[in-house]
Amino acid sequence: MDTQPPPNGPGAAWSLWLAVAGLFSLVIGLVAGILKSQTGAGLAESTLMSGGAFATAMALCLAVLAAARGSR
Repeated sequence: MDTQPPPNGPGAAWSLWLAVAGLFSLVIGLVAGILKSQTGAGLAESTLMSGGAFATAMALCLAVLAAARGSR
């Protein structure tokens, strides 16, 4: 019988923070795309705006997470 507790090391917390960053960036991308489409832009232009907003938000989130992880 295995009596060891499940691993709760720093890898588990890091994965959760990556998931939070991805979901946050997804929301930012969706809002940017919706706002762009409300200005009368076409589907392609709205999609490009969404992708750019997602990529920028994800890069900023990763930079903050890396800085927070490195400061420990």
